[in-house]
Amino acid sequence: MSATPLTPPTGPEEVHIEVDEETKGIIRDMLSQMVNPVVFDLFTTSNCAGRDTNWCIPTEELIDLLAGLAPEGKLIVNKHRLDQNGGNNPNPDVEENRVPIIHINGGIIRYLGAPLGEEVRAFIETITRISTGKTGLRARTRGTLSSMANSDVKPVEVVTVVTPSCPYCPYAVLLANMFAFESKGKVRSIVVEAYEEPDIADMYGVTAVPTVVIRNEGTQGDVEFVGVPPEADLLKKILSYSGFNPPAQ
Repeated sequence: MSATPLTPPTGPEEVHIEVDEETKGIIRDMLSQMVNPVVFDLFTTSNCAGRDTNWCIPTEELIDLLAGLAPEGKLIVNKHRLDQNGGNNPNPDVEENRVPIIHINGGIIRYLGAPLGEEVRAFIETITRISTGKTGLRARTRGTLSSMANSDVKPVEVVTVVTPSCPYCPYAVLLANMFAFESKGKVRSIVVEAYEEPDIADMYGVTAVPTVVIRNEGTQGDVEFVGVPPEADLLKKILSYSGFNPPAQ
């Protein structure tokens, strides 16, 4: 599948989202499909970890917008200002220097960086799909991930490195997010915004996005795909990393 070359942007120190009424109506219609509540945990600091551009502001604006457009009680947002907790981080999985960070449904899906630009599509689609339980994955994939969810294997992490301008990245992100949901967190989806987390992009030698890394929890892992992975190939790689042998279907 196609990938987009990595070209760093230039921009202002402070960014705000601008959404017209027509677009709000479209988003409201998408979110109207929600059935079960979806829980967001948003982690920020007062100066957004001293970043040149304060990406915490538009991230919080986006989440507030979505919460306001979603049916009442269906999008639950918990906000955590890490530097206002007496210096004690309540979540050891959250690195203060990587804010803004979003955890969805307890952290089975995680965003390091602002889900803006092209990424908004997959972000909203993720909300509606996990709320309705309709992930769009093939029956065989769902069956395998369900078996994995009920096993004692340790989590496998799918790290998808993206940029806001990449038109292919949302497809890779949505696929990984649905794997995380169907596996009840035995697959953990981590979305990394390359411009906000350049050290992670550099660590994996990212020159085009989406770049998909698979790793066992606590390890660096390897780049397995550049471009959008086919569903069957992603499942095969995850099973290889996990060591899980699914029952015959």
